[in-house]
Amino acid sequence: MYKVIREGAAWISALAFASAVLMACSGGDKTAGGSSEDAGIVAVKDLDVAGLAQKGPFVKGSEVTVQGVDCKTMKFTDEEFTGKVKSDKGDFGVDDVNLSASCALFEVSGYYLNEVTGKKSSEKLALHALTDLSDRKSVNINVLTELEYERVMKLVSKEKMSFADAKIQAEKEVLASLGIMDLFESFEGLNIYEKGDGNAMLLATSVLLQSDLDAKDLTDRMAAVASSITETGEWNDEKTKTKMTDWAGAAKDDGKFESVRENLEKWSDSDEIPEFEKVVDDFGADSSAEALKTMTDSRNGQTYKTVKIGEQVWMAENLNFKTDSSYCYNDSSKYCKKYGRLYTWTAAMKACPDGWRLPDETDFVNLIKAVGGEEDAGTKLKSTSGWNDDDGKSGNGTDSFGFSALAAGVGNAGIYGGEGYTTIFWGSTECSENSLQLGVDCAYAINLDYDEVNVDLPSYAARNLVLSVRCVKGKSAASSSSSSAKSSSSSAKSSSSSSYSDPYDVFDWSVPKEAYFNPNVEYDSIVDIRDGQVYKTVKIGEQVWMAENLNYADSARTPSLLRRSWCYGNDPENCKVAGRLYTWSAAIDSVKLASDADDPQDCGYLRSHQGDSTIMSLAWTCELPDRVQGICPDGWHLPNMEEWETMMAELGDSAVVGKILKSQTGWNDDDYGNSGNGTNDVGFSAIPAGVAHYSLDFDGSKTSESWFPAYIGRNALFWSSTDINSSYAGNVGMVYSYDAEYSINYANVSKLNGISVRCVKD
Repeated sequence: MYKVIREGAAWISALAFASAVLMACSGGDKTAGGSSEDAGIVAVKDLDVAGLAQKGPFVKGSEVTVQGVDCKTMKFTDEEFTGKVKSDKGDFGVDDVNLSASCALFEVSGYYLNEVTGKKSSEKLALHALTDLSDRKSVNINVLTELEYERVMKLVSKEKMSFADAKIQAEKEVLASLGIMDLFESFEGLNIYEKGDGNAMLLATSVLLQSDLDAKDLTDRMAAVASSITETGEWNDEKTKTKMTDWAGAAKDDGKFESVRENLEKWSDSDEIPEFEKVVDDFGADSSAEALKTMTDSRNGQTYKTVKIGEQVWMAENLNFKTDSSYCYNDSSKYCKKYGRLYTWTAAMKACPDGWRLPDETDFVNLIKAVGGEEDAGTKLKSTSGWNDDDGKSGNGTDSFGFSALAAGVGNAGIYGGEGYTTIFWGSTECSENSLQLGVDCAYAINLDYDEVNVDLPSYAARNLVLSVRCVKGKSAASSSSSSAKSSSSSAKSSSSSSYSDPYDVFDWSVPKEAYFNPNVEYDSIVDIRDGQVYKTVKIGEQVWMAENLNYADSARTPSLLRRSWCYGNDPENCKVAGRLYTWSAAIDSVKLASDADDPQDCGYLRSHQGDSTIMSLAWTCELPDRVQGICPDGWHLPNMEEWETMMAELGDSAVVGKILKSQTGWNDDDYGNSGNGTNDVGFSAIPAGVAHYSLDFDGSKTSESWFPAYIGRNALFWSSTDINSSYAGNVGMVYSYDAEYSINYANVSKLNGISVRCVKD
């Protein structure tokens, strides 16, 4: 029996953790200097910084300096503080650091103990670490911080990335250059004296770079590696990699790895030295066997590791190419850098670069066969870190073939969950007729979980989910792939393009929005300067109205929209036809309204939590001005109920107002075969865009919320700014079987549901 991931199979477990994950990402203890998002603005006052200076350890008396850096320009300030390495363990401290901006460049200069030979270096070495002191008081300086710091500076100063995003990208590039797909704690948090995958990777890199070189040659080698990464984000010097690999093979046979371990145990007084030997072995295997290579996506210059498994070549990283209907986990760019993007199925179908494609069912079957079959395939495909434990047993994999599947989580209707617990990869093959008969609009996918070692095939995922993408090289191995792609393309434009399976929801998304205007009405137009979109407008009486639904979506500029607005079926092409669906709190721009309050709150938004035995709901209200601009463009505003009533009174008999306002096409017939279309006499062109229904679920320990679409082709609903009570706001609507308008007293639409917005001119 095949498995259908409906809310996803992994999504069900993911939702159990979703609220905890979201809470963890939005809070946290305050540290000296404040949030890293404010880097370059927040000052650092009287901060005592400690850390470890490690190649092997720098010896007692080595000098450490802390130099102030502007986090937005990477220009050095004149602020400088000094300290010393306190012992031959490499521990240092710099006291009373005061910086006008929270970024700083650390430098250690001195002799170090060579972990390979056990002797003090013959010449001095300098290493650096670039960090943000707003969120850490401990900074370790090592070979990885040396390799990344100039790349970070270039990404910020030349490519105008934020400091936090530049750090993530640079660390990923350094690791990828070493053939490592996993991401660990920030490099300045790693320590060669402690166990852990990240620490093992640091020590292995240090040992490989050192090899049999003296301090001067080591400096030259690191400078060459760092220079290459700084300029291109890559290090592809196969000659040097081969030298390092050859040395490692001989050193292992000569017992030098045992000496490294003994030296570090002696210097640290600890037996917690990480298992660096396996990382060194893997580096050699990948360099000699052509296991890992790279490809560059010509569309944006992004570089991906690739791996050959069986007869197929796969991306060894998740796709991170921005398209419509693709998202970062938790809507945060740092997760895109770490995990790649999450895509709707429709977006995934056209996301892969030229020469690559979304894998079909046959590709996934061949992949699982190549790793030895379904049994234990999950373990072999999962990365060696980043997966949560299962009742004390590690959920990490062995990554035996270099596929490096990360626990990237999943999303649904703007809610995310499952980071650390699950990942699901889209396939291009559509569901069988049997699964469609179950009411699931789905496509092929493979699912990996923290508590599963096997991979069950076949497996499907509901298309309303947003999931990861791994592209495979070349043409499909299945002869039916081209016909499948054509079928899927037409399906995306059909009346059932969303995952909602109500047979009464029928709407032809292939009809452009221009078809819904009345050709006999003289329209004007406006340009929304926020995003350049053009809207037709129409004068009705003394009022000027938008003649189409608002489609504004910039949640960075307008945070009220974050996870509070949707396109039908999560497809932006549908928004181009019918506009977006917004909750009331999004429509009034609640965050802006509350920004001057003593206690800013999501006014108009219902918050839910688990009480002793029932789900409790708390709704917040806020005072509204007489005119609410909301999410409308400048010079326009969200109409109140009085303005809606004024417009309708202009049209005469309330019994036929709905028919006058509805578009001449697009509306379903009623149950008796009568057309639901209107006359659109005044050009208002109300399209039956439906509603995004709010759903609150409780699994016994956690509550979670989601939205699902309904009534497309049957209902048109529009918000007003009039606040009825904590649960409801005034709205106006039309239905396919009635001609008249109705308001909140009849529609009973919760503030939590998503409906359309029409703006009226000031």
